[in-house]
Amino acid sequence: MFDSVKRKLVCYDDNEYYIEISPLTNTIRATLCCKGAVEAYLIGDFNNWEKSENFKLNWGLDTNDGRVKMIKDITFPCGLKKGEYKYGYIIITLDGKEIYVDNLNEEKNDFYFLWEPFEESLEIKTSRDFVSIGYPVELVAVKNSFYGNITIEEAVLSLENSLRGVTLENGFLKINEEVSSGTKILVKAYDSLNDMTAYKEIEVREEEEKGVFVQFLKNDGLYYGENFSWNIWGFGENSSGEEFNLNIKTDLGVGAFVDEEKFIVRKRAWGCNWVNDWNEQTYTFYLNKNDTNLFCIYENNKILTSLKNAIEETTPKIQVALMDHKNTIKAYLSHKPLIGVKYGLYINGIKAKGVSTIVRENEKEVLITNLPSDIDPADLLEIRASSMFSSCKVIVRDYLNDYYYGGNDLGVRFSEENISLRLWAPTAKKVELLIYEDYKSLRENPLRKYEMNREKENGTHLITVQRKENEGKYYLYRLYFNDLSKEVKHVNKITYAIDPYAVSVGVNGEKGALVDLFSKECVPEGWNKYNKPKLINKEDSIIYEMHIRDFTINENSGVSESLRGKFLGAVEEGTFYINKESGNKVKTGLDHLKELGITHVHLLPVFDFASVNEEITKDENNRNWGYDPKNFNAIEGSYSTDPYTPSIRIMEFREMIKKFHDNGIRVVLDMVYNHMYETLNMDNIVPLYYFRSDEMGKYTNGSGCGNEMASEKPMVRKFILDSILHWIKNYHIDGLRFDLMELIDLDTMKEIVKRSEEIDEKILIYGEPWKGGDSPLNNGTYKGSQKGLEFSIFNDDFRNALRGNNDPSNGFINGEQHNKNKAWQVIEGIKGSINSITYKPMESINYLEAHDNYTLWDQIVKSQNHSVEKGHYRDFNEENILDNFYVKEDLLGASILFTSQGIPFIQSGAEFLRSKDGDHNSYKSPDSVNDLNWAEKERYIEVFNYYKNLISLRKNHSAFRMKDPEDIIKNLEVYFYENNDTSGVIIAHYKNNTNEDLWKNIVVIYNGTTIDDYNVISSMPKSSNGFWNIAVENGVINQAGGERVSEDEIPKVKSHSMMMLYYE
Repeated sequence: MFDSVKRKLVCYDDNEYYIEISPLTNTIRATLCCKGAVEAYLIGDFNNWEKSENFKLNWGLDTNDGRVKMIKDITFPCGLKKGEYKYGYIIITLDGKEIYVDNLNEEKNDFYFLWEPFEESLEIKTSRDFVSIGYPVELVAVKNSFYGNITIEEAVLSLENSLRGVTLENGFLKINEEVSSGTKILVKAYDSLNDMTAYKEIEVREEEEKGVFVQFLKNDGLYYGENFSWNIWGFGENSSGEEFNLNIKTDLGVGAFVDEEKFIVRKRAWGCNWVNDWNEQTYTFYLNKNDTNLFCIYENNKILTSLKNAIEETTPKIQVALMDHKNTIKAYLSHKPLIGVKYGLYINGIKAKGVSTIVRENEKEVLITNLPSDIDPADLLEIRASSMFSSCKVIVRDYLNDYYYGGNDLGVRFSEENISLRLWAPTAKKVELLIYEDYKSLRENPLRKYEMNREKENGTHLITVQRKENEGKYYLYRLYFNDLSKEVKHVNKITYAIDPYAVSVGVNGEKGALVDLFSKECVPEGWNKYNKPKLINKEDSIIYEMHIRDFTINENSGVSESLRGKFLGAVEEGTFYINKESGNKVKTGLDHLKELGITHVHLLPVFDFASVNEEITKDENNRNWGYDPKNFNAIEGSYSTDPYTPSIRIMEFREMIKKFHDNGIRVVLDMVYNHMYETLNMDNIVPLYYFRSDEMGKYTNGSGCGNEMASEKPMVRKFILDSILHWIKNYHIDGLRFDLMELIDLDTMKEIVKRSEEIDEKILIYGEPWKGGDSPLNNGTYKGSQKGLEFSIFNDDFRNALRGNNDPSNGFINGEQHNKNKAWQVIEGIKGSINSITYKPMESINYLEAHDNYTLWDQIVKSQNHSVEKGHYRDFNEENILDNFYVKEDLLGASILFTSQGIPFIQSGAEFLRSKDGDHNSYKSPDSVNDLNWAEKERYIEVFNYYKNLISLRKNHSAFRMKDPEDIIKNLEVYFYENNDTSGVIIAHYKNNTNEDLWKNIVVIYNGTTIDDYNVISSMPKSSNGFWNIAVENGVINQAGGERVSEDEIPKVKSHSMMMLYYE
C-alpha cells in the first residue's frame, strides 16, 4: 500500500526533471535541477497547459540528496481521472527568457505519467494463512483508506461455505479432526457501513505444532539480507537453548513455533571470517503456554497477544520524537512518508509559529528547527501530521542537560526540626511527596501528601516538612506529566517513584524510609572515632572477593544460626569448624580472614537489589549475586537480621564495616552503575534520560541486561558521583569495584578517582574493562584507557594466559605450558603488564578466578577433562594432596599470582580449592552450590597453609610490590629457561634489593611442565658469594631461610611448582 508512490526521472542537456505521483494522497511532486534557471512552472493536461502561480516551483533543499533544487507539491483534492497525463515545464532563465521543455525530440515524448486512482478497500488480516488443530487463526477486517490510513472495521466475518469441523467465532477460526489436511477454507468479511466485501483463503495443515506461534514484526520488513538474518533464541531453566528460524511468512511479518520457557529475537550478522549471533536483540520475553499467538514488535520491544492490537501498533505513526537540543526536535516515522503530508509542532495544544520543517523522506525523519526560546521541559510538545501519521508526544531527552542541578541536597536532608527533600524531575509539571505509615500501604492511599515547589530553572522539586510527624515513615513521589492518550487527547499522566537518592528503604525497596543516617539507631558505638586500617601503598593490597550470604550460610561456618548469611555473621569472632572424626579444628569467618592475611575484602553487591525477596530468608534458592540494582544508595535487607526495620540494616552494615576495620581489613564494595534491574522507576521520574538510547529512542543494551546507564549525561554522572561519595563518607568504604566499567565513560571515571582520593588517597578503584554488548558510548573505560589515571582493571589477558579462557580452555598452569604466545603473556603479566595494557603495575588486578565463570579448581578439572560430570569434580586421591596433579597446578597458579607485579585478587574459598561443581554462572544457584564449605578448609589444610604463606611472603617482600615501571625495567628480568619460549619454564630475577627488599637478589622459577626434576642450573644467574638460600621448594615456603646450596647444586624443580631462591 505504501509503495504506491511512483518516481520518474528524465535527463536532458545535463538537466534533471523529476515527477513523483501519489494517488494515495492525490498529490504530484515536480522537481527540477536545471542550469541557468531562476524560476520554473509545471504545466500539463491537469491544468490545461496554463502557466499558474499555483504550479510554480520553489527553490529548496532536496533532503534526500542534499542538493538545492526547485520543488513543488501539488495536491488535487478530488484526485485525477484514470489515464495518461502529459506535462512539461516553463523555464525562466537569467535573462528572462521563457523556455518550454516538454519534448526531447520529435520521435519520443518522455514527459508523461500514468494515473491509477486509489480506491478504498476492505481486507482480511490473519495471524497465519494456515490453521491446524489446537492453533486457531485470528482474523481482523481492516479498511485501507486515502493517505495510508488503516482502520479496523466492525465487519461481519463468515464462512463462505459451511464445512464440517470448522467454526468461526469471535474472530477466531478453529478446526477439529474431521477436517482433512489441504482443505481450503474461504472466509468472507462484509462491512455494511461502507458496503465493502473481502475474502481470505486459509489452508488446513495436519502437522502437530509445538509451543506458541511467535511473530516478529518490523515496519521496514527487512528480516533477511546478504549478511544478516533474524531468528528466535528460546531457552529455559532446564534447557540449553534452541534456535528457531523465522521461516513462516504472515500478513504482518514472519514467525516460528517456539517451545521454550523464554525467548529473545536476535539479529545474526556475519562478514569475512566473523559471525556475531547477537548483533542486536530484543528483551527477554516469557512464553505463556495458554497463548497460541504472540506478536513481538521490533520498534517498541512489546509483546502482544492480539492480532487487532498488533495491527494498531504497526499502522503508520510518528514512532518517536526527541528533543536533544535547544533548537531541534527530530521525529522518526514508522513508514516512508507519502508526498503531500505536512507536519507541525504544537505546544500545549497551540501550533508553534516560525518553526522550520525539514522532511528526509528516505530516512523517514522529520526535523523541526527554529524552536521557540521559552519552551518549558514540562510543556506538552507534540508533532502532528496533516494525514497518514498519528500524532506523537515529544520526549525531551538530552536537552535536559541544560537543566543541570549542582547542589548537594538531592534526596533527603535532616535538620533539628525539619526534613527537606529535593527531586530532579524537569519534565514533571507537578510532584507530590506521599507519606505512608507502613511499607505495605497501597501507594494510592498515603497517610498524607505534600505538593512540592518546582524550580523550573534547574528542574528540581523541593519541600520541607516537620521532622516530628514524618521521621520513621515511608515515602514515595507522585509525579504529574502532560501527555497524550491513545486517542491522542491531552491527559495528565501520573507515575509513582521511589526516590533515586533514598538512603533507607522498606522491605524489598518498594518505598523509601525517612531515616536519619546519623541518628543513634543507625550509628554504632565508636563509629566516628576509630582509625581505619593503614595502607602504605595500593600495591600492598591483597583482595578477597566474598558474597555475604555464601561466606557463612553453611552451618559448618560455626557462625551463630541467626547470623548465618548476614552482615554480622561475616564478622562474628571466635568461629571454627571441627572435624568430629579427627578432632581437627580450623578457624572460619572473620578469624579465617585474619589468619589468611588478606588486606581487603571485596563484597559482592550489598546495595538494595531486586533479585531476592527480603521476606523469605531461609529458602536456599532465595539468593543471588545481586547485580540487579534497585536502590543504589540503600542497604540490601536480606543480609540484615531484621529487614522490616529500616534502621537495623544500616546499623548492622556499619557494625560489620567497623569490625572489619578493627581487625585490620579494609572494605571494597562492588558497584553496578552500568545498568539497573529495570528502567521503570527512573523512567517514572525523567523518561528516557537515565539510560542510553539510540536515535529511535530505544534503549541500548551494552550491559546484556536490557539497559545501560548513560554516565556521560551530566545528571547521571552527578548521580553516580553523589552515590559513591555517599558510600565512602557515610559508610567508611575503602574501595570501589565497577561492574562492566567500559559502559562508564572515561571522564566520569576520572572524576570518580579525583573525588574519592580527596577523601582517601589510598582508596582502591578498579573494575571490569569490558562491556556486555554493543553500546553507543564512544569513550568508555576499556582495557588500557586507564593508563596513568590511578585506577585499576581486571587483567583478563594475564588470567587467560595462566589458566585459559572461560570455555574453559588451557593456560600455562593447566596444559598449555609450551604455548609460546601464552608464555610471553605470562611474562608480561609477571611484570605488571607495563608493556601492554598498564602504565603502572597497580593498574593490574591479577586474578585467576572471580565469582562468575569457573572457580580455578573447576577450570583446571574441566579444561583437562571436558567430559567431567556434575558431582565428579572432587574425584581425586586426597592422600599426599600436595602431590596431586590438579592441586599442583592450582598452587602454581597461586604462586605466580602472589609473586607478580600488580594487585592480587582471589575469590573466597580459593585458598581451599573451592568448587561449584562445574557451575560457571551460579548467580542464582542455591546455597548448596555457592556456600563456602568450611569442612574443606580442614580437609585441604595443606593448600590453605600454602596460600597463607604465599600471602605472608608477598607482604614481607617489597620486591613483588613495585610501584613504578622504571623500577621494574631496571630491577626485574624475566626470561625462559635457556631462552626457549616453548620450554614451559619461566625464570624471574629480582636484582639490587629491588624496591628496598631485604633480599639483594631473588630468583623465582616457575615450572609449568610435567617434568618432575627440571634442572635449571644452566639458566640461573650467578650469586655474588656462590650460594643461594631456598625460600620455596616443592610446596614448602620457608621465609626464615631454608637450605643453603651452592649455585652448582641447586635442586631440580618439581613439575607444576615454583622454586624461590635468594641471597642477602
